[in-house]
Amino acid sequence: MSPESPPASAPGPAPAAAGTPPFALSVVIPTHDTRELTLACLAALAAAQPPPNEIIVVDDGSSDGTAAEVAASYSAVQLLRHERSRGFTAAANAGAAKTTGDLLLLLNSDTEPAADALGALLAAFRDDARLGVAGASLVYPDGTPQWSGGRAPTRLWLFALGSGLAHRLGGVRGWRRRRPVSGHAGGEVEWVTGAALAVRRSLWLELGGFDLRFELYAQDLDLCLRARASGWRVAVVQASRVVHHHGATVGQLAAAGAEGTSQAPATVARHDAARLWSDLVRWAAKNGGPPAARRTARWLRWGGMVQRGLLALDTLRGHKVRDHARRQRHALRAAALAARHTAAAADASTTAAGLPGEGRT
Repeated sequence: MSPESPPASAPGPAPAAAGTPPFALSVVIPTHDTRELTLACLAALAAAQPPPNEIIVVDDGSSDGTAAEVAASYSAVQLLRHERSRGFTAAANAGAAKTTGDLLLLLNSDTEPAADALGALLAAFRDDARLGVAGASLVYPDGTPQWSGGRAPTRLWLFALGSGLAHRLGGVRGWRRRRPVSGHAGGEVEWVTGAALAVRRSLWLELGGFDLRFELYAQDLDLCLRARASGWRVAVVQASRVVHHHGATVGQLAAAGAEGTSQAPATVARHDAARLWSDLVRWAAKNGGPPAARRTARWLRWGGMVQRGLLALDTLRGHKVRDHARRQRHALRAAALAARHTAAAADASTTAAGLPGEGRT
């Protein structure tokens, strides 16, 4: 069976009845210490046609005055305030629990939808009764295409992520003409990024929302694959264009999950590498048990070894590059250690539960 085809035995969604009224759209924006980005996102939504039926901002323990500024500038926005940060996944779930619309759109606070982006998403769901989850076509602020959706992670994908080769090749002149950014052209995919993810609210409730075991990443991957396993389609809607300041929220969100540490986590290619690798190992453990977790950690570490070697060469290119490369190498070592520990934890939890470890694939 093709991986692009949902299981034939899955129940799947019921066809939409003729004359169905327009969808009501609820938008949820989790934020932590991203006041200016959040206000820019709300300004973009204020210009949207059609406008969303409700907007819920979840201020996840911010200390920069986000909640007060949102309340003063956008009185119609529902504000949910967490006195202490609970993390991105919990904040998204808390906001979604307050929604009433037929469709739920989760937006990172560092996104700015185009004026017609919401309308394109609504049209996609209206025209396709089997569409369960849809992602926007993401771009950087300068208009450069950004990864928007694709296939589930494979060993090669994990190695490429760890090695940073795809990120490096993306900067090579002419490379993107040969290898366009995944998902940007639209169409059916296996998963879409949670930066701008729309889902039928009934499906969200059926699936139980995001899985709280994921700290900062992979909850979107997990949700999409569960939706496909239930017979729904997942797609990127090309006409729904959203600017994403990729990585702008990572430092704040990651730091919120690491309160009490002496410094903010280092990033690699705009990701908190340690949390990204750990969450991917958790996803592998959830779907394939400890053996899959160990394999995932291993491929990420092997890729990381390649990237650390490339960064060692970068240190020869000058003072500024040398300092940046050293920070990246430190982040990769921390990520490799975090992935190893997460895989070991999967083994330990299986052993404690009295379940077989090696036999699960």
